[in-house]
Amino acid sequence: MIAPAVPPTTVDADASPAVRDLRIRIGWLCQTLRFAAVAYALWVFVLVAMHWADADDVAHIWGSWLKVTLTPAPSLQRVAGFLVAMVSWSLTVGACWNLWRLFSGFLRGRVFTLDAALTLRRVAIFGLAALIADIASRPLYFMLASGHMPPGSRHVGLFFLPSDLLDLLFLGGLLALAQVFKVAAEIAEDHAAIV
Repeated sequence: MIAPAVPPTTVDADASPAVRDLRIRIGWLCQTLRFAAVAYALWVFVLVAMHWADADDVAHIWGSWLKVTLTPAPSLQRVAGFLVAMVSWSLTVGACWNLWRLFSGFLRGRVFTLDAALTLRRVAIFGLAALIADIASRPLYFMLASGHMPPGSRHVGLFFLPSDLLDLLFLGGLLALAQVFKVAAEIAEDHAAIV
């Protein structure tokens, strides 16, 4: 006996056969990446909050970067460190939100379009801004982690990680790819207008 076909949802019923086929092919990937973007933003928030809530962790982590022994920072300095971290986190949320929008557009069949290219560009720009904000915040973190120490024991430092360069290369490549897609979408729109 053949099972009856599941009736399509109203969204699927309104979709063209090409969009329904696209959803079958990449729907799982789009859904996975949409939810991964949300999970990543929440995960980073939890890690940052846990770090700045733990005075011993703040002293250990920032002291190890400075190669000095720090005593636990008072609550006010740790709250300030958390608020500084929220600047780069909010930019990360912007990147994740645009990633959600990009893959939501893909599910609607908006793949090689101008708005998809512009959304991809916003993902890269927010990601680059978050990376730059994180690197620029590191001297502030050092000051906040050591500001309670006696004069002569307070420190300011700046460091770069190999992953910073990798992130910069990846996000720069994503920005370049968005530009290529934008130009291709504009050319396709011009050709469609002519025909």
